[in-house]
Amino acid sequence: MSPLLLVAVGFGGALGALCRSKATGFLKARTHGDFPVATLIINICSCTLAGIALAVQADLNEVLYLAATMGFLGGFSTLSTMNYEAVELVLGGKRALGAGYLAATYATTLGAAALGFAIASAVM
Repeated sequence: MSPLLLVAVGFGGALGALCRSKATGFLKARTHGDFPVATLIINICSCTLAGIALAVQADLNEVLYLAATMGFLGGFSTLSTMNYEAVELVLGGKRALGAGYLAATYATTLGAAALGFAIASAVM
């Protein structure tokens, strides 16, 4: 990896993590209950953007594409938080909610990526 690419991916990752932090705070202040809505929404948004990026990849230079996907979306999406929250639900005796959260996350994020790709492909 070239030094420019490393810096671009690192900057994208830092920016994505900052945006995730702000989005999480914003969403958690507006949601209630045990279901981790904030993390789910962030992951859906991230996967939609990843689908769009994949569809337009040929039109982007490598540095921009990798800074946006590996960097920004890698920092913005939150697989580790999703796993932590699911384990916490299960350990807290809310097994059905934990399983439902995982199922909802995988179904909606795969669908969001496909939708993002389809929309961007149709527009291109």
